[in-house]
Amino acid sequence: MYSFHSENKISGVAPEEIGRLLRSIGASGRLVGFHYTVYIVYHILQKPDEYFWITKCAYPETARYFKVSTSSVEHAIRTLIASTWNRRDHSDLNRVAGIELEKPPTNSEFIDILVAYLRYGLD
Repeated sequence: MYSFHSENKISGVAPEEIGRLLRSIGASGRLVGFHYTVYIVYHILQKPDEYFWITKCAYPETARYFKVSTSSVEHAIRTLIASTWNRRDHSDLNRVAGIELEKPPTNSEFIDILVAYLRYGLD
């Protein structure tokens, strides 16, 4: 499913694990933002210094990879976040975030939550 998994796994986290985490918080793999998020999180885990600025590095790189516009990437991730937030129960998202969220996270916050959870195992 993810052709970019053949790169060296520095972080030890495979794209499939990122997908499982997203599904565990209610994200649908049918949404294009799901795949963009997996790609971004995977690459941030591989090269954290290069993705300090999500909008400056990760969105353009993801847009190039998927041959879409940067704004499409941003919008698709925002739609993915909205779909997870619109579930009645936010307990899984709160568990991953490590706090009780009072409002939907921004794109950058959402990506940071996922990266932190995978990096530090906040379970």
